[in-house]
Amino acid sequence: MASTSRKIRVGVSGHDLKFWYPLQKALEATGRYEFREDVWTGHDTHDQASSQTLLEWADVLVAEWALANAVYYSRHKRPHQRLIVRLHLQERGTPYPADIDYSNVERVVFVGEHILRECVEKFAIPRDICMVLGNFVDVARYSLPKFGGAEYTLGIIGTAPSRKRLDLALDTLELLARHDDRYCLRVKGASPASIPWLWARTAEREYYQQVYSRINSGPLRHRVIFDPQGNDVHHWLQMVGSILSPSDFESFHMAVSEGAASGAIPVVWSWEGASEIYPEFPLVGSAEEAAALIDFGNRSAAGPRYREQVREVIRARYDSAVIMGQWDDLMSGSAVVPRQPKPASGRGVLVVWAIDNWRTFHRREMLEALAKNFGAQFDMLVIEPGNHYETIVKLGWSDNVEMQRIAGGELVAAAENIYRARLFTGGIDQGVSKAGYQGAVDPLKVLDGLIAQHFGDAADVVHWVYKPDQAQRLSGRKFVYEVYDDYTFDFGTGEPIPRMVEAEREILPKAEHVFFTSQPLMDRKGRLTTRASLVGNGVNYEPFARFRPKAGQARGRPVAGYLGNLSDFFDWNLMHEVCIALPDVDFVLHGQIEVDKLGEHQAVHAAMTRLPNVVFTGRVGRELGAAAVARYDVLLIPFVVNEAMHAVNPLKLWEYYATGRPVVTTPMDAIQEREPLAITAHGVDAWVAAIKRCLDGDAAAVEIAEARIARAEQHRWEEITRRHASVLPGVPGPVHDSPNRLTATPA
Repeated sequence: MASTSRKIRVGVSGHDLKFWYPLQKALEATGRYEFREDVWTGHDTHDQASSQTLLEWADVLVAEWALANAVYYSRHKRPHQRLIVRLHLQERGTPYPADIDYSNVERVVFVGEHILRECVEKFAIPRDICMVLGNFVDVARYSLPKFGGAEYTLGIIGTAPSRKRLDLALDTLELLARHDDRYCLRVKGASPASIPWLWARTAEREYYQQVYSRINSGPLRHRVIFDPQGNDVHHWLQMVGSILSPSDFESFHMAVSEGAASGAIPVVWSWEGASEIYPEFPLVGSAEEAAALIDFGNRSAAGPRYREQVREVIRARYDSAVIMGQWDDLMSGSAVVPRQPKPASGRGVLVVWAIDNWRTFHRREMLEALAKNFGAQFDMLVIEPGNHYETIVKLGWSDNVEMQRIAGGELVAAAENIYRARLFTGGIDQGVSKAGYQGAVDPLKVLDGLIAQHFGDAADVVHWVYKPDQAQRLSGRKFVYEVYDDYTFDFGTGEPIPRMVEAEREILPKAEHVFFTSQPLMDRKGRLTTRASLVGNGVNYEPFARFRPKAGQARGRPVAGYLGNLSDFFDWNLMHEVCIALPDVDFVLHGQIEVDKLGEHQAVHAAMTRLPNVVFTGRVGRELGAAAVARYDVLLIPFVVNEAMHAVNPLKLWEYYATGRPVVTTPMDAIQEREPLAITAHGVDAWVAAIKRCLDGDAAAVEIAEARIARAEQHRWEEITRRHASVLPGVPGPVHDSPNRLTATPA
């Protein structure tokens, strides 16, 4: 490594450095680096003397593109030099990444996790040297005022090659123009006809000829404007209200970040990796969905708030200061090198029987906070559902590389002391190497082998279960039972389920400890155990707080929102009538629709999809859901009223509170929140009146919003899970089992 008395010498190689230069300029401005270049004349042609000179001079080598330049430097670097390779997108179609000597590479940098996954599998790149660093966006450069009428201008940057799907942009424009004559499309970038290699390909040339013929011979003739390529994108975006990304696939798609940084609505088709690069942005699957998203943003009060949010999302994730800082750490060698966590000897093991995949499990944030709170005393082993290897692959619950790793006996690290695994009892392909314990008929035998291999035979193991039947299958092993819902009742009807009632009567006395999330749950079941605590639900506060909009009313149609599963416990009849009674309010319902549980409500759901003021988005990720509900005017908890639901202390109440937005809920015994923090309503008329109050009254006042936020802060998982952790052996801290009611402080 270089002496601290001089600048760090960085040698950059590659055939095309246009993506690298903005980053280099920012790094040069720190005064810590000196750069020299080895510009290759092609993917595999270079001046040997220039490359040799660079090798003799540099402290750090950066291979911009994982092509022959990366192969060369991985084979010729000096022992004291550090080599960083940046793999974009095009390289995956070449043989060069497979020829790189990765034992001489410190880091392989990708702009998207999806490209990383594909290349790790395809080229056998060691996973532990890979990292994701997004592209560089100068948000301040794009933060310019929009020109009048920009909201009716769609924009697309770069339409070559054909996978950029200009045809889908035209489809979207056609749909919007049918309803509003003001819509147009601006296309910025080089003409495909000016790119010799592209125009020489028959399929590409014919695609564009058909697209241009469509524009010139139909109603789009005067609605599509072609603007030249240039470095004036920041000014061009002042004319654009929605930036389109209809590509079949992308590595990052810089245009989305640039457009969002300008305050344009990002309209991103669901190409692979989009949800990871832009997790806060709703994705679309068709021109119809794209047109609906743009129209909603232009007529809704949520639209201006969304434009504000997307700029802040890009600022937080990809602004020049953020990305340059990460590269500065990487280049200087001061970056903390992520190490693969490993179970430590002498710790206990908390085996969590998850009822969903870890990524989407609604208790994940609670478990992450719990793991931090029991610190060095325990490792957490999360058992994800599913025992049949082939079935899990078909369902797409996990990617192939991860499945092979687990079958082969690896743990997947989810955090410092959290590991994920699956217990395979069958269906493992013959070509897949498997650990000796995988494939046993009994899942517990698989688990015993896994624990013995990774944690040792003497490990103190405690199981964490959520349902009575999970505990029954543990064959007398130690377990903690967290009762966050009453699974002895049918949620839709409120009728008891006899087999679950009996199962719970059997397992409650056997639990090492029982946690109840609501007073009704404790009142009903506490007499069956002497080791119990009342610990309410909490909130992963930061994502919901981060997206709170600035104070002030936005123009447009008001929006009522819901976030959560749409199942038999959702009051479909109530909401159908409420939506009809409030035609001037838009209702956006985010969540997986559990069709198999709807029964007679399927007809009501179908009727709601036909209402012009109702939008069903399907299941959404955590970041997207948190961003969405923060921009709505009122948030809803429309549950059916029955014995099962009276015991529910809903997570979404505290998530909603973290946004500060007004809340309307059906009456539930578990929650005793007082008005105006939450307005309780029963029946259609009361719901309609409550929503109107939230839109027109003091429920949206700043001081009331602050009171909700304060309540959410009191329910942060970081604090609440201290009580959960304290029941585990060796974890310090008293257990408080006084049944404090979950009530609000009057506003």
